[in-house]
This record gives sequence, structure tokens and C-alpha cells, in this order.
Amino acid sequence: MPFGMAALTRSKSGAYTARKGVPKDVQDEYERLFGHRWEAKLTLPATLTQAEAKAQYGEWLTVVETRIETIRARQNGNGQALSQKQARALAGEWYRWFTVQHEDNPGSVEHWRQNFWALIERLEEHAPESVLASNWKNLDWIREPEVRNGIRPAMAKEARADAFLADKSHSLGSEAYDLFLDCVLEEYIAVTLLLERRAQGDFSPDERLEQFPTFEEPPKVPKVYKGAAGLTPWKLFEAWIEAKKPNGSTINRWRSVFQNLDKHFEGRSAKSITTDDAQAWADQLLTTKRGAATVNDIWCSAAHTVFAWGVKTRKLSSNPFDGVSVTRPKKVRTRETDEFSPDEATLILTASIGFPKIPERPFDAARRWVPWLCAYTGARAGEITQLRGKDVVKHQGLWAIQITPDAGSVKTGKPRTVPLHEHLVEQGFIDFVKAKGSGPLFYKQASPKETNGDPTNPSRPRSVKTRERLADWVRSLGVTDKAVRPNHAWRHTFKRRAARAGIEAGIRDAICGHSPRAVADQYETPTVADMAEALKKFPRYD
Repeated sequence: MPFGMAALTRSKSGAYTARKGVPKDVQDEYERLFGHRWEAKLTLPATLTQAEAKAQYGEWLTVVETRIETIRARQNGNGQALSQKQARALAGEWYRWFTVQHEDNPGSVEHWRQNFWALIERLEEHAPESVLASNWKNLDWIREPEVRNGIRPAMAKEARADAFLADKSHSLGSEAYDLFLDCVLEEYIAVTLLLERRAQGDFSPDERLEQFPTFEEPPKVPKVYKGAAGLTPWKLFEAWIEAKKPNGSTINRWRSVFQNLDKHFEGRSAKSITTDDAQAWADQLLTTKRGAATVNDIWCSAAHTVFAWGVKTRKLSSNPFDGVSVTRPKKVRTRETDEFSPDEATLILTASIGFPKIPERPFDAARRWVPWLCAYTGARAGEITQLRGKDVVKHQGLWAIQITPDAGSVKTGKPRTVPLHEHLVEQGFIDFVKAKGSGPLFYKQASPKETNGDPTNPSRPRSVKTRERLADWVRSLGVTDKAVRPNHAWRHTFKRRAARAGIEAGIRDAICGHSPRAVADQYETPTVADMAEALKKFPRYD
């Protein structure tokens, strides 16, 4: 069962509030431990800043989810076990964790003194009659079973034990959790006395720290979430592919991301990955060959998208990759724009025109026509290299190309019809298309044997290989500036030349397949005739 979603809101009084439903399968135990059955509630004072409220809300939400996960882990027998020594050592870790948060600013003596006596009063509520009758003079009686059983829920709250366990990514079994709280009880008494001394100005070394054994991490059992057992990052990726049916280029680009995730988190479910885990994974991806832009725009983006789908479809309770990124160094630009310079455009188009109008080899045809088509349409190079003869049509007396997902990958997933500039027709592009027929214009048709039937590893389209070879060819001509992209720069070049020629922004966007700039623009979508008329203003390349 998925977690009920929570959100921080403000009431009319200005107070911050949040609610989170308690799943049915843990309601009995959650009510026994924490006193709430149907939902957990948070109320924060209106005096907090938004940043402070968000920070406290984040901790509260983590605590609630950790409580739910811990209860489920106990129910499934998957919680971590602790020996007495480990429990004492973990309580020492808690002692350090709690002290550090208050040592620099311990507050008032009265605060910690009141905390101490408030705890004693609560303990007395569960003390045996013999203790109350004997006017006790020491605290040995707090080790009595009935006292510890009764105080544990309050102890967990006062010591923020669940926040500590969440911070340290521990999911303890029932016996281990009780043993840990029993140890924390004694340390909580000690820490209130320490912080009272700190509030008095006594910052002498804390000798108590020397008594704790070193905590040795027990073998971690991956957190189990109902419906997500065995759901590794790779299996989540497979499910996403089956449901979303993304194009092959996206699958191929993200495939290595999820192979890496599966290897990095080997033996763990997707549900067990924390935000800290995700950030550590992203940080180690940076290499001399893989920069911050690649890590953020491809690796982190892919993981975030698929895990977000997992949350939306209730396969996961949260997305550990939400907000995860690596620091992107400020980009130093070595040229003013992303378009080709006039000399670069002339160099490429002059080289293209050196090939026959109707070449025999597909790649020669690509070198002859693809740069010119990109230059006059602003289309992505991949949208052109995947064109088929049947995609070149006469639309209301105007020659045009149909860019459609039926031919291959289209970034927007939407088809569009783009008129051909009259210069392309004059050069003989239509004669070339007629000679080629209805099939692919710039690559040989793949045989059925080249498809492997694996949806997670689709064969790379030949049109993609043609596009990549074109980029290498442009570099070989002498366009070697790494600041300009050898294929994509035609889009920037087209948009800028069209703007300088006075072609309206809406028509420029429609030709290139960019989204309308405003909602109102959707009602003014230009026709093919509108675009063809506007292209008459577009200057020819000499």
C-alpha cells in the first residue's frame, strides 16, 4: 500500500500544517507506538520563516515515513537486529548526535532542568508501588520492565529517536528498537544533565563519551515496501518503458544510466535508495570525460523521471532523485552565438554542393542534401536523416516535407509539415526524391534481422548513424570549434537568419517545431501556406 501524500500548507491564522495518512497495514502498531491511527499531523507556529517551516516539515515527514517503514520491516521480519553491545554503541551515536545539535547554544538552565524533572514524572507514572512507597534515592528502578515498556513511546518522541534512525538510515526490528530505546533512556537523562552544565557555562570535556563502544554497522537488510520487493532500478526502468513507450533514442541514451544504478546499488531495491544515496551516486559520476552538464541533464534527469513515474504509479513512496544534482561550473563562452558563422555555413554548403544531385550512395546523398535542408528548414538533423521519399509531399500546390514520428524520433512527439524553400526545389531536390522512391532517402533500409526484440535495447536506427557520420564529416571540413555543434547549429542559424529577415516569431517557431510562446499563440497556428509565404523572405545561401 502506498504512503498517503503530504503537503505543507498555511491556515488562516498563519500556522503551518501538514497531514499524512497512516497506511492501513500499519495502523494498529502505529497507534500503539505513537497514539495516532488514521493520520499523522504537524502544526508549526506562524512565527517561523518559510525556510524554517520547510526544514521542520522535511524532518517530520522523514520521521513519519521512517516509522512506517520500520513497522513494516518488523512485520516482514526484515528489521536489523542488535546485540546488547551494538545497542549501547548506537545509543552512544545518538548521544553524540543529540549533543552536537545543542552544544554551541545550549539555552537556559531552566529548560534542561524542567526536561529532567518532566521525564522523572513520566517515569514515576510507570514505577512499581514499592518504588513510590520507599521514597527512592537512585534511578535503578527505571530498568524495571514495566517502566521501560511504558516510557518507550514518550522516550522516542522526546529523544527524537526516529529522526536519528532516519538520519543514520537504520531500520531496526522490534526487539532491536526496544533495546535501543532502553539504552537511549539512560543517555537522555545524562544528556539533559550535560546540557544543563553547558547552559551554566561549563564546557569541560565530556568523559561519558569514553564509555561507549564503537558502533559496528550490522548487515543491513534492504528496506522492503509492499509491492516493491525485488523492484530494482533496472526493473523499474523496464516497467517505465513498457508503460510509456518512449522512442528508441531515449531508451538507448538512458540504458547505461540504469545499468549503472543496478550495479551501484547491487542487491538493493529501488525503494531502499535514499536521497543521500542518490546524491552520492551522482557525485561519483563526475570524471574527466563526463562533466557536470552530462551528469545533470542525462543521468540525474533520467533517474528522476523514471523514479517520479514510480511514485506516480504507486510503485514507490518517494523519489530519492528529487533535487539531486552536481555543481555545474559556470560555462565560459568562447563565441557570441550558437549559430554557424557565415564562413562556416559557406564552407559546409559549398562542400555539399560538390556531390551529385542524385548520388548513388546514401551517405553521399546525406552530405549533398541534409545540410541544405537543415539550413532552409531549421529542422533537427535527425529529423532530416530519417526522411523517406513518401514524406516529401505536395501540399495545396506547395512542396513540403512531413516530419513525423512514424519515420523515427521526433523530440516533441508531434508531426509537422514544413514547406520547402524554393531554392531547394531549384537545386533539384524533388528530382532526387523521385529517383529514390518512397523509401529512406539517406540510409539503406534495415533488414528485419537487425531488430533484436529487446525493448530495453532497441537497435540504433540507421538514420542516427547517418546523423553522427555527418557531424564527423563537418568537423573534417574544418569546422573544428568545439563551441559550435556541427549539426544542431543549423537550427540556431535558421532562427537568427529568419528573425533578421523579419519573419514573425510564431512562424519561425512553427517551422522549427518549437512550442508556442504563449497559450494564445496556440489559436494562431500558421498554415503551410503562411509558412511558405514567410519563407520567401528568407535569404538564399549563395
